[in-house]
Amino acid sequence: MEQAIRHTTDWTFSTLASWLGVSIASLYYANSSSDLLLQVPLNLMILALLWYAIKRPNEHVNTVSVVYCSLIVLLMTLTSTTLVFIHLIMFTAIFCSHFNPVRMIVFVGAILSIYCALNFERWEGNIPWITIIVWSFFCLMNWFVSRRIVESLNVHYQSRQNFKELKATQSVMRAMSAEQERLNLSRELHDTLGHKLTALSINLDFAKRKATSESAETLTLCHELSQELLDQVRDIVSNQRQETSLLRTSLEHVFCATPQLKCQLSLAEQLTFLDQKSSLCLIRFCQEMISNTLKHTQATEIAFDINVCTQQENKSDLVVASAVHNQSEQAIPKRGNGLKGLEERMTLVNGEFTQSIKASQLINKITFPLQVEHNLVGEINHD
Repeated sequence: MEQAIRHTTDWTFSTLASWLGVSIASLYYANSSSDLLLQVPLNLMILALLWYAIKRPNEHVNTVSVVYCSLIVLLMTLTSTTLVFIHLIMFTAIFCSHFNPVRMIVFVGAILSIYCALNFERWEGNIPWITIIVWSFFCLMNWFVSRRIVESLNVHYQSRQNFKELKATQSVMRAMSAEQERLNLSRELHDTLGHKLTALSINLDFAKRKATSESAETLTLCHELSQELLDQVRDIVSNQRQETSLLRTSLEHVFCATPQLKCQLSLAEQLTFLDQKSSLCLIRFCQEMISNTLKHTQATEIAFDINVCTQQENKSDLVVASAVHNQSEQAIPKRGNGLKGLEERMTLVNGEFTQSIKASQLINKITFPLQVEHNLVGEINHD
């Protein structure tokens, strides 16, 4: 297979109409009454095969193509019309993305040669070369045009998908920027106003204990006001730090931009305060897995599991993210530029990217050291 077909082209109507036309013509020009009866199950088998090829264009391509060619040859033995070659034209359209020019010429040439051999005696040696050349030309031209249509639609589909991912990434970056501002505000409140209010409260409490009865009431009131203000600062810091997981929200934005693929997410609670750099690594990993699944498979679902594990050797925590789609795989695919870029990104954060196959499932996994933002609420509460 040269490439997986992932496009919006619907060959159903044109294929069914062509099949119906060929079937009627073949039945009308049947060689005999017995051949007429034999054509009925044969045409139904061709219809079932065409339906399978349309609905599952990337599965068992070689087997389907050989069976289809065999059925075309069998049909040629039961009818005298050359309209059976419309099946050959449909063949070139259905398998245009899977077969290169040489392979397609071999298929078309083989069927036309078999047709000539079957009818050589009837022609009495006068082979209708013009008819053969015309059908050959139509078949190869149809392969060329169909291939260009599919390639164009795939490019359009990929551009649209990239645009959606770009919009989702922009949304993620805006959310991360807002989150970073909130974190900076929390730090400033803690490092400046929080510490000074704590010191003011301690000094007022000390002054209240040493004050005369005349000023004690005023100092007590000032101390209570400083305590209330300190509590309000703690509440502000707490509210800023206890937002919903930014990582989960960002990934949901990415998933919403991909309605063609059902995405499932399992995210560990420890990753609520994952730092911005690590969060971006996970988001890029999910985006690349979604993009590869859409481009190279016919999977309808993909599951992401993002968790934390502890290394037994040095007791350090690692972020472990894996992605598994619901299409069976027998071999690890060749890494393209996207996966190579992901591998390079992992190297920059002292992590790694791996691929493996277990129980006919392709498992893509990244691991890197865990780094989380420290919760300043606990710090200010202990000041």
